[in-house]
Amino acid sequence: MTQASHPHLSTGTAGMEQHGIDYIPADERKSAPRNVFSIFIGANLTFGLIVLGWLPISFGLGWWAAFWSIIAGAAIGAVVIIPIALMGPRTGTNGPVSSGAIFGVVGRIIGSLLALFIAIGFYALAVWTGGQVAVYGAHKLFGWSTGDAALGISYAIIAVISIIAAIWGHAKLVLVEKLLIPTVGTVMVIGFFVYAGKFNVHHAGGGYLLGSFWPTWALAVTISAAATYGYAPYVNDWTRHIARRRNTDRNLALATGGGAFLGLAFPLLFGAFTAVAFNDAKLDYVNGLVGITPKAFLIPLVIVGLIGSLGQSTVCIYSNGLDFSSIFPIFSRVTATIILSSIGVLFIFLGTLVWNAENTVSAFVSLFGVIAAAWIGIVVSGHFLRHGRYDPDALQVFNRGERGGIYWYTGGWNLRATLAWLLASGVGLLFLSTSLYAGPWSGLASGIDLSWISAMVVGAAGYLLAATVFPEPQAVLTADGSADPANLAPSLSELPGHSVPDPVPDSRPEQSSVPEER
Repeated sequence: MTQASHPHLSTGTAGMEQHGIDYIPADERKSAPRNVFSIFIGANLTFGLIVLGWLPISFGLGWWAAFWSIIAGAAIGAVVIIPIALMGPRTGTNGPVSSGAIFGVVGRIIGSLLALFIAIGFYALAVWTGGQVAVYGAHKLFGWSTGDAALGISYAIIAVISIIAAIWGHAKLVLVEKLLIPTVGTVMVIGFFVYAGKFNVHHAGGGYLLGSFWPTWALAVTISAAATYGYAPYVNDWTRHIARRRNTDRNLALATGGGAFLGLAFPLLFGAFTAVAFNDAKLDYVNGLVGITPKAFLIPLVIVGLIGSLGQSTVCIYSNGLDFSSIFPIFSRVTATIILSSIGVLFIFLGTLVWNAENTVSAFVSLFGVIAAAWIGIVVSGHFLRHGRYDPDALQVFNRGERGGIYWYTGGWNLRATLAWLLASGVGLLFLSTSLYAGPWSGLASGIDLSWISAMVVGAAGYLLAATVFPEPQAVLTADGSADPANLAPSLSELPGHSVPDPVPDSRPEQSSVPEER
């Protein structure tokens, strides 16, 4: 197999990103860990995340219980995704394709579908809530309509701008997120002072969603953790643009963990803070917030709704436009991005006209939290089992329409990882408990949510056990990327200032000599 360009790269306008999910050569990597930090901060200054901070209060938790559930969840999620972020500079490609080293080059479709599911949901949530804030804020200011037509126009404006930024590529994505930090971020900081007069630090809550305190608190932790580690399939979209010869693993780990924690905790706490301020269980979040907002602050709030939504919605459709075009080669990255955005808009209208917001959002986050946790457990354990060593060229086999290579396993699938993921996801769903669904094992720990924890542990343990009983090919565990010194250093082992060369894959024979497993 030869290191070829991916056949479906974006082309045309000067400055537009040229790479799909193909390998990015070292000399084309212009990003740095600080950009990963910026993306995490900017992408989450959106009502799509703020509304998740409202959920613990709507579940019946008091302020301090909600506060610590958010801190705990965001911290757990931030730690979990650090090892996955370190894969990007080693593989030079995105998260799902990188996971092909563990799941097989065809089995990486599991990661692609997971990313697609999460992205469409969060894209819809970001545009939905942002559009509502804009419309309800304009209604209070100018008496404008809050009907479906007005909502539809606001959704369309956000969606179109998001598509343009996502199509342009990584560089414009970073620019958008950096611009959101001093603008939308400043408005949100001011918002804490604006709503402070109505905030009650002693708010005790009550009427717990799941019947008692600890199960409800555990559900709130689950939502915050899942919202944070839900970025696991996407973080390599950004880290693959980082050259290891100029940046250490330690700096990238700090940027990823710090950005993920701060980026998620801040908007979630803003949501909980403002939910306590209006404290009306009969109102949905947006109506409640607009109702207590002074007119002088409504215009900045509307700006947050319109512009802030761009951060997360752009990240979501950019990431999946890359991957969708590789699974369905008939579509370019640009076309794939437009298709996925359209699907997201469909879900927005369903959310507006059909579904109950609180129950739908809670169930969505809890569900993807389980299946994502199972995938993460396997990918992280696989990363350390391989000592952070990958063959970037072999990861691109499926994308080039070829067969073979060290990650081909059995028909392109590593059955050890695939079966472990199915088992872990099934176990997690048995423990899952939401307002819409309760698994048969959800009451085993006095109603405390063990769904995502069990999925992550069972996934990691099941995969490692399978790899012990049925050892993987030695070539997989000792991959050096063929003249790829960057893959020789294990994760988190570099000293500050240490640098290693970046991967430069060499040419290979058309067909791999590694036999298919039977």
